[in-house]
Amino acid sequence: MKTQTYITALLCLISNVAIAGSASIGYTSDYFRRGALLSEEAVQTSVGLEKEVSGFALSVGASTNQAVSVGEDSYIIEGGASKAFGELFNLYVGLQHFEQRSGDATLEVNLEASLDTVLSPSLSIFRDTDDELYTFELEVGHTLDVQFVELDLSALYGNTDVTESVNEDYYSLGASASKDLSANTSVSLDYDYVNSDLIDDESIVSASLSFTF
Repeated sequence: MKTQTYITALLCLISNVAIAGSASIGYTSDYFRRGALLSEEAVQTSVGLEKEVSGFALSVGASTNQAVSVGEDSYIIEGGASKAFGELFNLYVGLQHFEQRSGDATLEVNLEASLDTVLSPSLSIFRDTDDELYTFELEVGHTLDVQFVELDLSALYGNTDVTESVNEDYYSLGASASKDLSANTSVSLDYDYVNSDLIDDESIVSASLSFTF
């Protein structure tokens, strides 16, 4: 009930003022989250809304991973507010609800700090609201214009608490090539190499079609 109350409040807040949004649908060969592969082939969808209010960027979003055969369906609903401090530093605070079809669910507080500098470094901290479990993620990235496509390169390292006494490391290296099809439509092809304490190294290929409105 507490989780539903938080998420409903966030949805109501942003839906009353949102004027910009985005949506996507795509396919992935595997779904990797925090050191674990949760499914093999899957269809993924997402939608998000955002609005500037008194210097804050309010946002809410939802995404799904629907396994084609092997694995379990999962859902993420999140929302929060971000604010820029000067031209380089940005801070985001929000809530993230993650749920699997089996009923396993978590609600986490998310704090993210990022710098608009070389490699655009960001540090994210997640804390479970029910248990004292933390996840830390450090990510860097760079964007290149390569002829007629935009190429995004990224690297991520994470550490997540499985229990209060056990934690796991994970990391990924990624490349994403995207192309605008129109003023509000784009297509992307992604490749990610992932590894962790829980799995052997995996290569993940995905493709998606995105829209803005």
